[in-house]
Amino acid sequence: MRAAAAASRLAVACFVSLAALGVHGQARAPASEAFRLTTAMHLSTLAERIAKLHAQVGQGILPERGRKALHEAIREFDATLRIVSARASTAEGRDNYALLALLWQDYRDWATRTPSRESARKLRPRTEEVVWVAVKGARMLQADARTVASASAVRAEGAATLAQRIAKLYLWSRWDIHDEALDRELRESEDNLRRALDFLRTAPDNTPAIADELQAADIQLRFMEDAARAVRARDTTARHIEFIAKTGDHIQESMERVVALYENAAR
Repeated sequence: MRAAAAASRLAVACFVSLAALGVHGQARAPASEAFRLTTAMHLSTLAERIAKLHAQVGQGILPERGRKALHEAIREFDATLRIVSARASTAEGRDNYALLALLWQDYRDWATRTPSRESARKLRPRTEEVVWVAVKGARMLQADARTVASASAVRAEGAATLAQRIAKLYLWSRWDIHDEALDRELRESEDNLRRALDFLRTAPDNTPAIADELQAADIQLRFMEDAARAVRARDTTARHIEFIAKTGDHIQESMERVVALYENAAR
């Protein structure tokens, strides 16, 4: 577990690094060959989302909505993994996505079992492994000249991942699945999400539509932070964890729309 926790913290650092590297951009490939880096990054968002929804359903937080979203996220991961794997152009990249496919089979098996504290404990190291390998794959694809990278879109996709990760970590903590490594990861993720939104608000390629989405995400983040303070103060009221679950979703949805807006504007 100690090694898995270290890998998870490193994955957080890799997301921050990936976004920072994206600031320099890459030459845009011909439209027929273009592949967006955010598509590969989205696998990490989905892995965090699946683990979050698994815990959410298990704790009876918006269970019907959560079950439907969980099945949709699993199907989306399957489809996205096929798309991204097909774009790996090096032996190392192909090996990485072959490993991810194997890890995903085991991860999906646990994610589709009846949600409980014990199945979430089993899911924890598997989530860390899947996210780590997905981040590694995205970094490999970033070096590919055929891969399109928008600095702002990359940062927004990273923020979407963090929003789901934060909600997941609070849900796991409510199940007493926490330790020093998880607490540190939560603090880092909260700090990184706030920094990502601050960065995006000053991005030079913002449009009025993007500014509106960022404002909505910032409002949701403040709601999340208020609910998180109540949870940390040992207020066990279920509505606080529900607010965290819902605001995590709203922030992710806003960030995915922001990703699309940035990338459409760059075409």
